[in-house]
Amino acid sequence: MPDDDRTTGRQPQPGERPSDAAHRRPYPAASPRSGYGYRTAGRRGAAVPPELLDDRPRRMSEFLMPAAVILAGVLIVIAFGLIITRAVRNDDKNAIPPVQPPALGDVPLNPPNQFPIPLPSASDSPSPSPSETTTKPPERKESPSPFAGSVSIARTGITAVVDLSNEGTRDWVHWGEQSTFSLERKSDGDFAILEGAPTAPRFRHAFSPQRFSWRGGSPVSNSDGTPTGIRTCGKGNGFTISAPASTSTRTLKVYVGALAGRGRITAKLSTGGPTAGSSFEERGSNLDTVAFVVTYRAPKDGKINVSWVTEDSFSSDCGGVALEAATLR
Repeated sequence: MPDDDRTTGRQPQPGERPSDAAHRRPYPAASPRSGYGYRTAGRRGAAVPPELLDDRPRRMSEFLMPAAVILAGVLIVIAFGLIITRAVRNDDKNAIPPVQPPALGDVPLNPPNQFPIPLPSASDSPSPSPSETTTKPPERKESPSPFAGSVSIARTGITAVVDLSNEGTRDWVHWGEQSTFSLERKSDGDFAILEGAPTAPRFRHAFSPQRFSWRGGSPVSNSDGTPTGIRTCGKGNGFTISAPASTSTRTLKVYVGALAGRGRITAKLSTGGPTAGSSFEERGSNLDTVAFVVTYRAPKDGKINVSWVTEDSFSSDCGGVALEAATLR
């Protein structure tokens, strides 16, 4: 058999037979304080470092020195942080160490030959994709409110002589030329101006301070000027007239008066919408006259209805309102 280093060259121990050498273990059993695989003596094991063989107890100073070094490092870091924090709060720029320039060797920080880098122009920028395009929602336009019509009343004086033919291009009417219920009007006016049913007894008068003239009338064809008219007495009594209304603006002029009373004129469209009104009074016993100009326009064909009524009577004898003429243009 080949030589085995576990038996070759091994000498028998005292008291051991040579034949027992082949049956012994090649290495002695490790003791509790073995050399961790290293030999402490003899030829076959490796040399054990002296540090591993040092079994002496550690001293306290060997632990305190590393701990002191670590604690000193932590204190230095905390102190430096406090300095930086105080400098930032006090805005002390000198307390913060300046940033050192990088080590560039011989390369200058600001080279003399510098050229600006060209920036891309607007034409060079890519156009946005269709998905990026934002569309503004259409603005909602509020539809205007439907026109409800318009009515206004203005008060004006009367000239000494009123030419009804010249003023009433569409139609004209005069009351009381011949009797209490007589009515003279434009012969080709198509009865545009109409009087409503009387609400109280009325009387003919001839003491208007103005005179009314006309041509082409019916049943009286011409008049050089007459001061006549009609009147009524008592609170709540008066007269009503009407005229056509359309989408075009029209003007109805009404000649009225008051004697010992206060009258109120009111105008409104038959199609609805706004109304207008005005008042006129005379507290004396003489007739005082005024002209009311009613300007109106309707949203559709209809009529303008005008009432002239005694709002208050200042005389128990016969205080009230009077009506002389009306023109339409």
